[in-house]
Amino acid sequence: MTELALEEFDIVIIGAGPAGTTAAWHLAESGLKIALLDKKSFPRDKVCGDALSGNAIFELKRLEEKGLNLSFFEEAVKAYPVDGLSFFSPKGHRLDLFILDEQNVLEGKLKNPGYVSKRLDFDHMLVSPLRNSGNIAVIENCEVKQINFERDNVEVVCTDRKISTQLLISADGANSILARKLWREKIDRRHYSSGLRQYFRNVRFDGEKQLIELHFIPEILPGYFWIFPMGEGLANVGIGMLSSEIEKRSINLKAVLKDIIERHPKLSLRFEEAEALESPKGFGLPLGSRKSKVSGDRFLLVGDAASLIDPFTGEGIGYAMTSGRLAAQYVLSKWGDQDFHDNQAYDKMLWGKIGGEIQTAYRIQRLLRFPRVFDWVVHRANSNPKIWKLINRMVWNPTERKGLYSPLFYLKFFRKS
Repeated sequence: MTELALEEFDIVIIGAGPAGTTAAWHLAESGLKIALLDKKSFPRDKVCGDALSGNAIFELKRLEEKGLNLSFFEEAVKAYPVDGLSFFSPKGHRLDLFILDEQNVLEGKLKNPGYVSKRLDFDHMLVSPLRNSGNIAVIENCEVKQINFERDNVEVVCTDRKISTQLLISADGANSILARKLWREKIDRRHYSSGLRQYFRNVRFDGEKQLIELHFIPEILPGYFWIFPMGEGLANVGIGMLSSEIEKRSINLKAVLKDIIERHPKLSLRFEEAEALESPKGFGLPLGSRKSKVSGDRFLLVGDAASLIDPFTGEGIGYAMTSGRLAAQYVLSKWGDQDFHDNQAYDKMLWGKIGGEIQTAYRIQRLLRFPRVFDWVVHRANSNPKIWKLINRMVWNPTERKGLYSPLFYLKFFRKS
């Protein structure tokens, strides 16, 4: 067998999804020699809900400052704009939430509070310009088979190449090699969600505005069923549920998804003329509901590899991009030392930035175990404009969400009754 020649890079980023590419974008002008690896070639599909939240919009505007062309978002066929979202309580009560006028500070090509975009298109948009970056080598079809930690460097071995580096940024998703090295050898189902996605054509939507829909159906709490509009008559439809509940209740998630689409008293009517474009595809969601280590000797975890999925909404793209940016900032602040054996400062930086928001989402997720409370909150918000505005502000501003699990919040409800 021919010995592979050793290629040398300052930093290797494993995974070219939103977390890895965002890190690369923020390192692109550093002068450091960077390899961005992915086991697939782009464009490639990634099973996901495809929703881009306010966090993702914020990070995209940061990347625009770095030179990312956001004209992609002017094509609704690739990035469908949504004005808000709809929550459906366990009893089926609907609560529509829209970004408030005073919150609408979006400018330029990103004019909406959210978008739905196939990862096939979105990830390709992020990675493509990096191929022309002077200091970044985008290496596709490079599945990492082995990582060897040597005394003075780290060796990354793919099928047809071997790379030496000073530091790894692990953006290789839920099945991350380095996350397993740290703590994820066995999945803790209490902090893990299983999901299914299925693309449909001709799902019926009500009203002029097509919003992101989250249906909190009693049988799948604390999970939910979703319908995300994508334009051109397409919709991303799926279901996500806590893995511990699936195991405890011996639930067949595919059968539940099929049952909702075909037999749910209300939702099935919307699928009468719909055409499934694929069979359900599964994916895992490592939730951020516990604070875990996100660094080790000469490596950093970002995105799904760091378990940064919102425990309430299941959204991970925004936090993935934030973690990629923070990882790049950490690297640049410390590169002069070139001592990345101890990276606890990165853990502190990351959890200090987003840990509070994720823990708040986890507490809200736990409230879903009390469906009557959820129904009551939705009912009160629909009948009282002041309460609606209060909840609306909490949804769009993560720093205010902690009020949703505070007793004082519910006392306000009584006072405004």
